[in-house]
Amino acid sequence: MDNANNIKNLQLWEPLTKQLNSEHDSLVKLTCSVIGTAVQNNPESQEAFLNLPKENMEILIELSKSSKIEEIKLKSLYALSNIIRHNEKGYKIFNESNGWIILAPILNSSDSSDKLKLRCLSLISALLSTGITDEKKNYLQKDYVVKSMLTLLHSETHIGCVDKVLNILNQLVSNKYEFNKDEIDLISKAVIDIEKIKEKLSEDDFQSIKSVVK
Repeated sequence: MDNANNIKNLQLWEPLTKQLNSEHDSLVKLTCSVIGTAVQNNPESQEAFLNLPKENMEILIELSKSSKIEEIKLKSLYALSNIIRHNEKGYKIFNESNGWIILAPILNSSDSSDKLKLRCLSLISALLSTGITDEKKNYLQKDYVVKSMLTLLHSETHIGCVDKVLNILNQLVSNKYEFNKDEIDLISKAVIDIEKIKEKLSEDDFQSIKSVVK
């Protein structure tokens, strides 16, 4: 943490974030990784990053959305998650930067690896870490985030993804999220299918989502 805070003390945040625009992919990847590690569980470094121009958040969002290199996508999602987690200002800038639109395409794409989907789910969890407001519920439904998560609830899906989705859905149930008809239909099918692997999952999370269709 001291090393991370030294980025601010040594006035290195601006030269560091300039490398997000580097023509060298390896440097872009490393920059995302350094940002993500520096701000992880570190409010002072989160604040230092968020006091920089808003375009830095926009670049991370664009890298997560459009980069052709999976490692860059992974590291940019990692950075976004750690910037936003437990930080209302981080969420606000992410929202203003139209960040919600990157989520469903990653979860839905057949080109997305399990690692990439897990990173995306971690970002969703980070977005909800400052509370589940009506605004967030609207984005989750309007941008098909919940529907996309539900398509991952399958016994043949990576168990880490299934477990993470169930945990997020449990949070939504606890916060009175109103599932629409399409979402409830997907839950009904998912509950039947993942019943066969429920011993590998959180019992509380499984029963919570199961209650939606009772």
